[in-house]
Amino acid sequence: MDLQALTPLLTSLSLTAVVIVCARRHHQSSKDEDTFTIAPAVAYLMMGAGIFFCIVPFLPGASGNIPNVAFFFYFSPFWLGAFAASAFFLRYQVVVRDNMLAYGAFRRRVVPFSEVIDLDVLNGSKSSELWVYLRNGKTLKFSGMLSDFDELVGLVNSHMGGVPGRQQDSPAKIHDQQQRKHDNRNADRFLVIGLLIVAVFVFALWRMHLFN
Repeated sequence: MDLQALTPLLTSLSLTAVVIVCARRHHQSSKDEDTFTIAPAVAYLMMGAGIFFCIVPFLPGASGNIPNVAFFFYFSPFWLGAFAASAFFLRYQVVVRDNMLAYGAFRRRVVPFSEVIDLDVLNGSKSSELWVYLRNGKTLKFSGMLSDFDELVGLVNSHMGGVPGRQQDSPAKIHDQQQRKHDNRNADRFLVIGLLIVAVFVFALWRMHLFN
């Protein structure tokens, strides 16, 4: 069995499973605040990946002519990155209170809702993303893997700038939407050009074989 050919399928199935697990997790709500987190299963998955990368260098024949210990440290960017991602997912929180939004993992950042002027939700094939626009021009981005993501969007929308339900989009939001449309058009053009190049190349090979 060709495992390399199955890699895209397995990756897609794994991402789908992660999104489903995250969607089933609910946020914590109290009288004063709502806390949104990422499902611990994602952190445990990254922890498992880190352990796997620690074991790989010691598998028979994996290191070739390189000493196992040296190969283990060659692999350090992979297992260190996986463990760091695991710690980040375990600690990351978004906290919504009446007058402020707090977010972060190891360092908590606080933004008053009076500084939030707009928001946008980007719907992806696997997960969505919330973009929050601030008065100072910065944009905060929150993953759709957060528990009760739709409720987070609703809370931010109802608290921002004291003007929920505003009808006009902010200039920053309009600019980002136009930029994404421009990028999507360019991606479509490159895809069409790439397919044409492949078609011409295949046709040229077919003609060469025909004349020979």
